[in-house]
Amino acid sequence: MPILKTAAFWLTLTLPMPLAAATPADLETQIRALLAKPDLAGTRWGLRVEDKTGQVIASIAPDDRFQPASNTKVFVTSAAFDALAQGKLANPGTQVRLEPGAKGLQNVVLVGKGDAALSDRPDCTRDCLGQLADAVAASGVKRVGDVIGDDSFMPDERWVRSGRIRPGSHTIISALTLNDNIFAITVTPGTAQGAAASATMPDLAPEVALIDEVTTAAPGTSAEVHAEIAPGQRAIRLFGTLPAGGKPQTLHFDVDDPADVAAIRFARLLRARGITVSGSVKPRHAPLTAEAILAAAPATPDAPALASLTPPDPVEDLTLTAKVSQNLHAHLWLKKLALSQGLAPSTPAGLTVLNATLDRAGLPRWSHDFYDGSGLSPDNRITPRAMVAYLHWIDGQGWAPQWRATLPIAGVDGTLAGRMKNTPLAGNLRAKTGTLLAANALAGYVTAASGRELVFAFYANDRPGDAPSVLPVMDKVMQVIAAGT
Repeated sequence: MPILKTAAFWLTLTLPMPLAAATPADLETQIRALLAKPDLAGTRWGLRVEDKTGQVIASIAPDDRFQPASNTKVFVTSAAFDALAQGKLANPGTQVRLEPGAKGLQNVVLVGKGDAALSDRPDCTRDCLGQLADAVAASGVKRVGDVIGDDSFMPDERWVRSGRIRPGSHTIISALTLNDNIFAITVTPGTAQGAAASATMPDLAPEVALIDEVTTAAPGTSAEVHAEIAPGQRAIRLFGTLPAGGKPQTLHFDVDDPADVAAIRFARLLRARGITVSGSVKPRHAPLTAEAILAAAPATPDAPALASLTPPDPVEDLTLTAKVSQNLHAHLWLKKLALSQGLAPSTPAGLTVLNATLDRAGLPRWSHDFYDGSGLSPDNRITPRAMVAYLHWIDGQGWAPQWRATLPIAGVDGTLAGRMKNTPLAGNLRAKTGTLLAANALAGYVTAASGRELVFAFYANDRPGDAPSVLPVMDKVMQVIAAGT
């Protein structure tokens, strides 16, 4: 969509508007007045806006450290683009191998390499688990021993290092990822208050036990269904209530052990192709040790694969990651960054490479801290000045146009599809969003009414729990900045 910059267009949609651009002091006064809403009292604001030459347009707490939330993905995806441009970053696909097993049988090993797009959904057309099952069937094997889901390509650090990630965030991390490592449970209320509800789990039953303790509450009450998943166990306990006469509820949960679930699903596909599985179905993990997470990548070549899949083009997956703010994919890319420097693909090694990229961009070390690739860790920090400086640095790289195309567009797509519609920012502002319980972020680029391109970083932290959303105010501030510059 073309960016319309004429004064008439802006005047039509943003009346009243000053005839001349506001001075930085006037603009900051307008911004501070918008941020001083009584119902948002206690919210901590950070803002930095510069034009392409580095001239400061607005600046509020530019050197305070803020939770960036999913603004973290700006750094991860751009570092991946940088490594790809240097020819240093690989994105290997999932493999299937045969290896000797017990009683003269061969074991089937499904080997994950960090591909985030592997699927066995009914609508899968590429990077499909069924293709690997077809390869095993085509080999002539009729009977196998164990079916093993092997995610030892990456150390077994399934949870983000900061231990304060809430459940249900879709961030259980594994080199063997299938269907984004989530599964669905549908719960249907009983016909009368006090009756048991019924739950089904077609993705994993019967291999995973479903303990259904959900009861039926009075008609018109709220649905309150919760899950308890014990780590390392193939059992899920559901508890809570659903109202009588209410609609069935489909809930999505994180897979506790993705390699185990992938092995379960793969064994099911093998059986459907007439292959008998005589042994067990189980995962294979690499030990999580200090040595493993900081080790060099293995120099020895992989064992021969019976078949390998080709993941989507990295740019395609990085675009998905940024547009919809896909947490799991972002963290997998962080881990794979380590491969660009010959390190094992672990979170600490990926963070080492990420910080080296930020050093090259000239960011002071005190201006940022990152603990994950998705931005869900509440311990991540960035200053508004550092974010803007980094966005300027990106613009100087040869891959910048491709990277910019990954950003959500206001009123058009991704996480900004529903924001700033019917304003001059729609189709104009490109930025990465960020959302946590008490943190919101927006950082990227916008063309002002004058035609100047602006680079900005905008943060709202510490919003009180009973305060309204800050997003309408943030969007209004961006409109004022663009209109008055």
